[in-house]
Amino acid sequence: MKKRILTLGCIGVTVFLFGCSDDAPSPVAPVVSYESSSSVAAALSSSSEALQQAPESSAANNGGSGETIHKVEIINIPAPNVDYPNIVEEKMFCWTPGCEATVVPPSSSSKATPKSSSQNAITIDTPENKPPVVNGLSMTDARDNKTYKLAQVGSKLWMAQDLNYAGVTSECYNEKESNCASNGRLYTFNTAQKACPTGWKLPNREEAQAALDDASYPWSYSGRCKDGDCNFLGDMGFHWVDATPQSGDKNFDSNTGSSYTVIIVEKSPDYFKPSEDDPDSKAKFFQVDSKTKRFSVRCVQE
Repeated sequence: MKKRILTLGCIGVTVFLFGCSDDAPSPVAPVVSYESSSSVAAALSSSSEALQQAPESSAANNGGSGETIHKVEIINIPAPNVDYPNIVEEKMFCWTPGCEATVVPPSSSSKATPKSSSQNAITIDTPENKPPVVNGLSMTDARDNKTYKLAQVGSKLWMAQDLNYAGVTSECYNEKESNCASNGRLYTFNTAQKACPTGWKLPNREEAQAALDDASYPWSYSGRCKDGDCNFLGDMGFHWVDATPQSGDKNFDSNTGSSYTVIIVEKSPDYFKPSEDDPDSKAKFFQVDSKTKRFSVRCVQE
């Protein structure tokens, strides 16, 4: 008899323990899992339906008080699938699905963009952009403050001295600065085109011819240089002209092609001796020569 009572007692305890276990599933505790913000509404809706359909027996789980206990477990909830804002670009964002339609994105004009160099820029007039100062028959080059004598040839003002501007590739005769000071610098054709100050240029053929015909216009005999070999200083002068070679120019037939252009050649009175074989030879004339040689520059006012 005692053994039977003990057995029934153990069974009762076991039943009681199983009935109180927290592991027992609640009849109204649906497990909902979603992976995106758009599934939240569906999950909650499903839970609501489950709650409405819950059996009355659930009241017993609250000690018979008549109150229904609803346990809803929502698990595996990732962060909403949205882009985090980029602070630098100031993008608009929202967390609620569908709210993008009500948000006006910032216009492209509101984005920070680098200003162009022309916006709020301070214009500095560099020496290369300043025209020289002309005072009568004197001109001061604002780039280096060197002063030159001028001469009136027809309707144009000419420099009456050879240019001595070191701002572009050039050289002194025999690489001596004293020759630059007395006779100016020697330039290739390409650099000669860039050497004159603002508002001045190389003479064209017509302007050069007017200077050749003017006996009062002073020439200098500054020589020339080619590949480090310099000669004719004091005897001859060579000056660049911005002109197209013509058949009457010296060496026209032999110096052809784009590597050659026109220069003025001037021989000093002491050096020039008319040849018996060429009685029509002149002390000053046009010649076709290599663009890579170094010759002098006389600038003409535009």
